[in-house]
Amino acid sequence: MKKIFIITGRTGAGKSTLCNQLQEYFKYPLLSFAIMGKKFANANGYNRIRECYLAMELKEFKTKISQYILNVIKEELSECDAIIMDGIYIDNVVKKLKEDYICKLIYLKTDDDTRFKRISDRLSITIEQAKKENEIKEQLKNEVGINELIELADYVIDGNQSKEEIFKNTKQFIF
Repeated sequence: MKKIFIITGRTGAGKSTLCNQLQEYFKYPLLSFAIMGKKFANANGYNRIRECYLAMELKEFKTKISQYILNVIKEELSECDAIIMDGIYIDNVVKKLKEDYICKLIYLKTDDDTRFKRISDRLSITIEQAKKENEIKEQLKNEVGINELIELADYVIDGNQSKEEIFKNTKQFIF
């Protein structure tokens, strides 16, 4: 049976760094919610997923992006046996994946101060600007179901650790 390993968490939790390490180690294809979201937005006439989200009713947005993501995943899995997903936030997508595949959801739980520092460093902005950037992104994640998704997590990893510790503690759940 096809396998999907989803790394989820709040903005700045360390998902992308971890996913890149996992992809390099396991050699599984990596799908990014950010990239899929950008392509979805472009296909709907917008530059950013945030613009698409603001232009549609929540139910319409969630339905359309869910179907888009499920199609991308299905297509990718037609060519391989397992994938790693970087940051998915839509609860109904994960519920469907858990029905159809071996799907493990790993939540990277990272405290706010650590996340804001990472956002600040990544974007070369102040901590206050990082908090504002976080607020905008988290509004979308909350609306599409990240809180429900966190409750579905199969594993919770402490995202406040070093990159090496996070990787070591996560790779044991990937098979």
